[in-house]
Amino acid sequence: MLRLLVADGGSAEGRRRMVEMVGATASESYADVLRAIAPDAVVDICTPADEAAALPAALDSYDGLALTGSALNIYRREPEALRQVDFVQAAFARGLPIFGSCWGLQLAAVAAGGDVALNPRGREVAFARRISLTEPGGGHAMHAGRAAVFDAPAIHSDVVTRLPPGAVVTARNASSDVQAAEIRVGASVFWGVQYHPEFRLLDVAAIVRRYGATLVDEGFFADLPDLERYAAELDTLEASPDRRDIAWRLNLADDITDERLRWCELANWIARVRTGREVG
Repeated sequence: MLRLLVADGGSAEGRRRMVEMVGATASESYADVLRAIAPDAVVDICTPADEAAALPAALDSYDGLALTGSALNIYRREPEALRQVDFVQAAFARGLPIFGSCWGLQLAAVAAGGDVALNPRGREVAFARRISLTEPGGGHAMHAGRAAVFDAPAIHSDVVTRLPPGAVVTARNASSDVQAAEIRVGASVFWGVQYHPEFRLLDVAAIVRRYGATLVDEGFFADLPDLERYAAELDTLEASPDRRDIAWRLNLADDITDERLRWCELANWIARVRTGREVG
Protein backbone atom coordinates (compact mmCIF):
# COMPACT_ATOMS: atom_id res chain seq x y z
CA MET A 1 0.00 0.00 0.00
CA LEU A 2 1.41 3.37 -1.09
CA ARG A 3 1.38 6.00 1.68
CA LEU A 4 1.65 9.66 0.71
CA LEU A 5 1.61 12.80 2.83
CA VAL A 6 0.40 16.19 1.53
CA ALA A 7 1.73 19.22 3.39
CA ASP A 8 -0.54 22.25 3.07
CA GLY A 9 1.54 25.37 2.50
CA GLY A 10 -1.14 27.75 3.70
CA SER A 11 -1.51 29.40 7.05
CA ALA A 12 -4.73 28.77 8.99
CA GLU A 13 -6.18 31.97 7.52
CA GLY A 14 -5.01 31.01 4.03
CA ARG A 15 -6.68 27.62 4.32
CA ARG A 16 -9.91 29.29 5.44
CA ARG A 17 -9.84 31.54 2.37
CA MET A 18 -9.27 28.55 0.09
CA VAL A 19 -12.32 26.80 1.50
CA GLU A 20 -14.36 29.94 0.86
CA MET A 21 -13.11 30.11 -2.74
CA VAL A 22 -13.29 26.50 -3.92
CA GLY A 23 -14.89 24.55 -1.07
CA ALA A 24 -11.68 22.75 -0.04
CA THR A 25 -8.19 23.52 1.19
CA ALA A 26 -5.25 23.29 -1.21
CA SER A 27 -4.14 20.07 0.47
CA GLU A 28 -7.59 18.48 0.20
CA SER A 29 -7.76 19.24 -3.52
CA TYR A 30 -4.17 18.05 -3.97
CA ALA A 31 -4.90 14.81 -2.13
CA ASP A 32 -7.92 14.19 -4.38
CA VAL A 33 -5.71 14.44 -7.46
CA LEU A 34 -3.13 12.06 -6.00
CA ARG A 35 -5.91 9.57 -5.22
CA ALA A 36 -7.23 9.91 -8.77
CA ILE A 37 -3.77 9.10 -10.14
CA ALA A 38 -3.14 6.32 -7.59
CA PRO A 39 -6.49 4.94 -6.35
CA ASP A 40 -4.71 2.41 -4.14
CA ALA A 41 -2.80 5.10 -2.22
CA VAL A 42 -3.51 6.23 1.32
CA VAL A 43 -3.09 10.01 1.31
CA ASP A 44 -2.82 11.94 4.57
CA ILE A 45 -2.69 15.69 5.13
CA CYS A 46 -0.63 17.84 7.50
CA THR A 47 -0.38 21.58 8.19
CA PRO A 48 3.27 22.39 8.98
CA ALA A 49 2.61 26.15 8.94
CA ASP A 50 0.73 25.79 12.24
CA GLU A 51 2.51 26.05 15.56
CA ALA A 52 2.85 22.64 17.21
CA ALA A 53 1.12 20.94 14.26
CA ALA A 54 0.97 17.17 14.69
CA LEU A 55 1.59 14.69 11.87
CA PRO A 56 -1.03 11.98 11.23
CA ALA A 57 1.79 9.42 11.47
CA ALA A 58 5.57 9.38 11.74
CA LEU A 59 7.28 11.05 8.77
CA ASP A 60 9.32 7.89 8.20
CA SER A 61 6.13 5.89 7.60
CA TYR A 62 5.38 7.68 4.31
CA ASP A 63 6.66 6.73 0.88
CA GLY A 64 6.52 10.30 -0.42
CA LEU A 65 5.68 13.89 0.49
CA ALA A 66 3.87 16.48 -1.68
CA LEU A 67 4.01 20.23 -1.00
CA THR A 68 1.11 22.45 -2.09
CA GLY A 69 1.04 26.08 -3.11
CA SER A 70 0.62 28.95 -0.65
CA ALA A 71 -0.18 32.66 -0.48
CA LEU A 72 2.84 33.17 1.80
CA ASN A 73 6.05 34.88 0.64
CA ILE A 74 9.03 32.97 1.93
CA TYR A 75 11.38 35.98 1.90
CA ARG A 76 9.20 37.64 4.56
CA ARG A 77 10.45 34.96 6.97
CA GLU A 78 7.13 34.76 8.81
CA PRO A 79 6.82 32.02 11.47
CA GLU A 80 4.34 30.11 9.26
CA ALA A 81 6.99 29.95 6.52
CA LEU A 82 9.97 29.21 8.76
CA ARG A 83 8.16 26.27 10.39
CA GLN A 84 7.70 24.81 6.91
CA VAL A 85 11.40 25.24 6.09
CA ASP A 86 12.21 23.21 9.21
CA PHE A 87 9.63 20.60 8.20
CA VAL A 88 11.09 20.15 4.70
CA GLN A 89 14.61 19.95 6.10
CA ALA A 90 13.39 17.14 8.37
CA ALA A 91 11.94 15.35 5.31
CA PHE A 92 15.24 15.81 3.46
CA ALA A 93 17.09 14.33 6.44
CA ARG A 94 14.90 11.22 6.26
CA GLY A 95 15.56 10.71 2.55
CA LEU A 96 11.92 11.12 1.50
CA PRO A 97 10.99 11.57 -2.17
CA ILE A 98 9.30 14.99 -2.38
CA PHE A 99 7.24 16.82 -5.00
CA GLY A 100 6.34 20.50 -4.83
CA SER A 101 4.05 22.84 -6.76
CA CYS A 102 4.77 26.60 -6.89
CA TRP A 103 5.35 27.44 -3.20
CA GLY A 104 6.52 23.86 -2.82
CA LEU A 105 9.38 24.46 -5.26
CA GLN A 106 10.30 27.73 -3.55
CA LEU A 107 10.13 26.13 -0.10
CA ALA A 108 12.37 23.21 -1.05
CA ALA A 109 14.87 25.52 -2.73
CA VAL A 110 15.21 27.64 0.43
CA ALA A 111 15.30 24.57 2.71
CA ALA A 112 18.21 23.22 0.65
CA GLY A 113 20.15 26.51 0.66
CA GLY A 114 18.73 28.47 -2.29
CA ASP A 115 16.81 31.74 -2.40
CA VAL A 116 13.48 33.21 -3.56
CA ALA A 117 12.43 36.79 -4.37
CA LEU A 118 9.66 38.84 -5.92
CA ASN A 119 9.78 38.37 -9.69
CA PRO A 120 10.95 41.61 -11.37
CA ARG A 121 9.16 40.42 -14.53
CA GLY A 122 5.83 40.60 -12.73
CA ARG A 123 3.09 38.17 -11.82
CA GLU A 124 2.31 35.04 -13.84
CA VAL A 125 -1.47 34.68 -13.93
CA ALA A 126 -3.87 31.83 -14.77
CA PHE A 127 -1.51 29.94 -17.10
CA ALA A 128 2.23 29.77 -17.55
CA ARG A 129 2.72 29.98 -21.30
CA ARG A 130 5.35 28.38 -23.50
CA ILE A 131 7.19 26.51 -20.78
CA SER A 132 10.22 24.96 -22.48
CA LEU A 133 12.09 21.89 -21.32
CA THR A 134 15.81 22.48 -20.90
CA GLU A 135 18.32 20.01 -22.33
CA PRO A 136 18.40 18.04 -19.04
CA GLY A 137 14.63 18.39 -18.76
CA GLY A 138 14.03 16.81 -22.15
CA GLY A 139 15.27 13.49 -20.84
CA HIS A 140 14.14 13.85 -17.24
CA ALA A 141 11.68 11.33 -15.83
CA MET A 142 9.64 14.13 -14.19
CA HIS A 143 8.57 15.37 -17.64
CA ALA A 144 8.08 12.05 -19.43
CA GLY A 145 5.13 12.50 -21.79
CA ARG A 146 5.42 16.28 -21.96
CA ALA A 147 5.88 18.13 -25.22
CA ALA A 148 9.08 20.17 -25.53
CA VAL A 149 6.96 23.32 -25.11
CA PHE A 150 3.70 23.39 -23.14
CA ASP A 151 1.36 25.50 -20.99
CA ALA A 152 0.25 24.83 -17.40
CA PRO A 153 -1.98 26.44 -14.73
CA ALA A 154 -0.05 29.00 -12.68
CA ILE A 155 -0.42 31.92 -10.30
CA HIS A 156 2.62 33.41 -8.57
CA SER A 157 4.58 36.61 -8.10
CA ASP A 158 7.68 35.02 -6.51
CA VAL A 159 10.39 32.96 -8.19
CA VAL A 160 13.45 30.95 -7.27
CA THR A 161 16.41 33.28 -7.83
CA ARG A 162 19.17 30.98 -6.62
CA LEU A 163 19.06 27.21 -6.63
CA PRO A 164 20.99 25.11 -4.13
CA PRO A 165 24.27 23.52 -5.24
CA GLY A 166 23.80 20.62 -7.63
CA ALA A 167 20.18 21.45 -8.51
CA VAL A 168 19.13 20.97 -12.14
CA VAL A 169 16.72 23.28 -13.97
CA THR A 170 14.45 21.16 -16.15
CA ALA A 171 12.07 23.80 -17.54
CA ARG A 172 11.87 27.58 -17.98
CA ASN A 173 9.86 30.25 -19.79
CA ALA A 174 9.90 34.00 -20.38
CA SER A 175 8.44 34.65 -16.93
CA SER A 176 10.69 32.42 -14.84
CA ASP A 177 14.14 30.95 -15.38
CA VAL A 178 13.16 28.12 -12.99
CA GLN A 179 9.81 26.65 -14.01
CA ALA A 180 10.87 23.18 -12.88
CA ALA A 181 13.88 21.70 -11.12
CA GLU A 182 15.34 18.68 -9.39
CA ILE A 183 17.04 19.17 -6.02
CA ARG A 184 18.98 16.44 -4.20
CA VAL A 185 19.76 16.59 -0.50
CA GLY A 186 21.45 13.46 0.83
CA ALA A 187 19.27 10.51 -0.13
CA SER A 188 16.22 12.71 -0.74
CA VAL A 189 15.22 13.63 -4.31
CA PHE A 190 12.91 16.60 -4.82
CA TRP A 191 11.02 17.29 -8.03
CA GLY A 192 9.31 20.65 -8.22
CA VAL A 193 7.47 22.92 -10.63
CA GLN A 194 6.61 26.61 -10.45
CA TYR A 195 3.22 25.86 -12.01
CA HIS A 196 0.25 23.89 -10.65
CA PRO A 197 -0.34 20.55 -12.40
CA GLU A 198 -2.93 19.75 -9.71
CA PHE A 199 -5.17 22.75 -10.50
CA ARG A 200 -8.56 22.34 -12.13
CA LEU A 201 -9.88 25.12 -14.35
CA LEU A 202 -12.32 26.08 -11.60
CA ASP A 203 -9.36 26.52 -9.23
CA VAL A 204 -7.81 28.95 -11.71
CA ALA A 205 -11.14 30.77 -12.04
CA ALA A 206 -11.51 31.05 -8.24
CA ILE A 207 -8.02 32.48 -7.81
CA VAL A 208 -8.54 34.99 -10.61
CA ARG A 209 -11.69 36.15 -8.83
CA ARG A 210 -9.87 36.30 -5.50
CA TYR A 211 -7.17 38.63 -6.85
CA GLY A 212 -9.87 40.67 -8.56
CA ALA A 213 -9.02 44.37 -8.68
CA THR A 214 -5.30 43.64 -8.29
CA LEU A 215 -5.28 41.91 -11.69
CA VAL A 216 -7.20 44.81 -13.22
CA ASP A 217 -4.68 47.29 -11.75
CA GLU A 218 -1.80 45.20 -13.12
CA GLY A 219 -3.30 45.26 -16.61
CA PHE A 220 -4.38 41.64 -16.98
CA PHE A 221 -8.05 42.59 -17.39
CA ALA A 222 -9.73 45.76 -18.63
CA ASP A 223 -12.12 45.85 -15.68
CA LEU A 224 -13.88 43.55 -13.19
CA PRO A 225 -16.65 42.54 -15.65
CA ASP A 226 -13.92 41.51 -18.10
CA LEU A 227 -12.29 39.43 -15.35
CA GLU A 228 -15.60 37.81 -14.44
CA ARG A 229 -16.27 36.85 -18.08
CA TYR A 230 -12.88 35.14 -18.22
CA ALA A 231 -13.45 33.27 -14.95
CA ALA A 232 -16.96 32.24 -16.00
CA GLU A 233 -15.63 30.77 -19.25
CA LEU A 234 -13.09 28.73 -17.29
CA ASP A 235 -15.90 27.40 -15.08
CA THR A 236 -17.93 26.48 -18.16
CA LEU A 237 -14.98 24.72 -19.78
CA GLU A 238 -14.35 22.75 -16.59
CA ALA A 239 -17.95 21.52 -16.68
CA SER A 240 -17.98 20.98 -20.46
CA PRO A 241 -14.45 20.13 -21.67
CA ASP A 242 -15.76 19.60 -25.20
CA ARG A 243 -16.49 23.34 -25.56
CA ARG A 244 -13.97 23.86 -28.33
CA ASP A 245 -15.13 27.44 -28.82
CA ILE A 246 -14.08 28.43 -25.30
CA ALA A 247 -10.81 26.51 -25.42
CA TRP A 248 -9.98 28.21 -28.73
CA ARG A 249 -10.95 31.66 -27.46
CA LEU A 250 -8.79 31.26 -24.35
CA ASN A 251 -5.95 29.61 -26.29
CA LEU A 252 -6.06 26.44 -24.18
CA ALA A 253 -4.85 23.19 -25.71
CA ASP A 254 -4.91 19.59 -24.46
CA ASP A 255 -2.05 20.22 -22.04
CA ILE A 256 -4.57 22.29 -20.06
CA THR A 257 -7.97 20.76 -20.87
CA ASP A 258 -6.95 17.08 -20.61
CA GLU A 259 -6.43 16.37 -16.91
CA ARG A 260 -4.21 13.38 -17.61
CA LEU A 261 -1.78 15.59 -19.54
CA ARG A 262 -2.10 18.33 -16.95
CA TRP A 263 -1.17 15.89 -14.18
CA CYS A 264 1.92 14.68 -16.07
CA GLU A 265 4.62 15.52 -13.51
CA LEU A 266 2.56 14.29 -10.58
CA ALA A 267 1.84 10.97 -12.27
CA ASN A 268 5.52 10.57 -13.11
CA TRP A 269 6.49 11.33 -9.51
CA ILE A 270 4.08 8.74 -8.14
CA ALA A 271 5.49 6.19 -10.60
CA ARG A 272 9.01 7.02 -9.37
CA VAL A 273 7.92 6.74 -5.71
CA ARG A 274 6.46 3.30 -6.44
CA THR A 275 9.68 2.21 -8.14
CA GLY A 276 11.81 3.40 -5.24
CA ARG A 277 9.52 1.69 -2.77
CA GLU A 278 9.74 -1.61 -4.65
CA VAL A 279 13.53 -1.37 -4.88
CA GLY A 280 13.75 -0.41 -1.20
